Amino acid sequence: MLALMQYYLSKDFTVFLARSAEEALEVLQREQLHAVVSDQNLGDGLMGVDLLKRVSELQPHAARILVTASQKLEDAQKAINEARVNHFLTKPFTEQELKNTVGQAVHNAALVAIRDKMVQELKEQLGLRPAKPAAGKPGSPASTRVKTVEPQKPDAKGAASQSLIPESERLAFRDGLTGLYNHRYFQEALSAGLLSARRREQKLALVLVDIDGFRRFNLSRGYAEGDKMLRRVSQVVTEMMEDPVTHARSDNSSEIAARYDWDVFGVILCNADVERARTYAEKLRKAVEEMAFPEEEGVAGEVTVTASVAVFPDQARNEQELISAAEKALRTSKASGPNRVMLAIK
Repeated sequence: MLALMQYYLSKDFTVFLARSAEEALEVLQREQLHAVVSDQNLGDGLMGVDLLKRVSELQPHAARILVTASQKLEDAQKAINEARVNHFLTKPFTEQELKNTVGQAVHNAALVAIRDKMVQELKEQLGLRPAKPAAGKPGSPASTRVKTVEPQKPDAKGAASQSLIPESERLAFRDGLTGLYNHRYFQEALSAGLLSARRREQKLALVLVDIDGFRRFNLSRGYAEGDKMLRRVSQVVTEMMEDPVTHARSDNSSEIAARYDWDVFGVILCNADVERARTYAEKLRKAVEEMAFPEEEGVAGEVTVTASVAVFPDQARNEQELISAAEKALRTSKASGPNRVMLAIK
């Protein structure tokens, strides 16, 4: 099975094959990995959870994937609690399931690396001491055995770190007014998302959302009210990304909402075709239209948005073409009148 997995994964990734836990630990000491895939039953009395727990200590940013035949809840809880496993591959699995799981894990790890880089740059600007780099060869994508995990950042501990680390992270990739991701992180996430979509032969949708008449609103109501309205619309943007029944967000860390421009929001939807993206944009448009602002005394319809939808690879072959298609559709839609959704044309 190991040889077959290596064959499937080596088409898209650099793969290091380890036939024992000892070999896997040697690879961990030698290489910087993006994902580690391990069977639960390793033989010699060692379990996959034990190996992945060691991975979490040696390379905490590497995604951890556990391959198992067990469907017991207690086994999953142990893997999550002890080894911080958050991707599971249940036997038997198909080639596509394997590639999708590992691909998502590697992509998630890349996003975490982007965030950490942005935080580190900010800390250096603030004169804070940079963290020591992890051991191993940087930049070599790899997976050892079967499965993928979205890396978890360690929780901040203590009052000092509570005020310092979250604040530096917020300043690095969050918009100060809305709390959404900022434009720089949006660009990085879009690049990573398109790379993943191309590798996995999936679609990716970009939705741009512009608040109608925002400049006039600021002039008539004042900038303080304008800021409140931006925050309120940003809440709707993220709420519409939730499952309508469970109210849970997608577990795909690439699906993000960001403040794209002064009064424009950008939304990345992964594995989303035109219909899904248009449905999201229409739900968002209608939700804002029905929103009373301010909530205490406002009336519905005072605030509206215009949105555009562009999908890779339907309307674009790369990042720049996707952004251009979405921006052009947004301009066309705004020129036609407010409170509508426009699809990009190739």
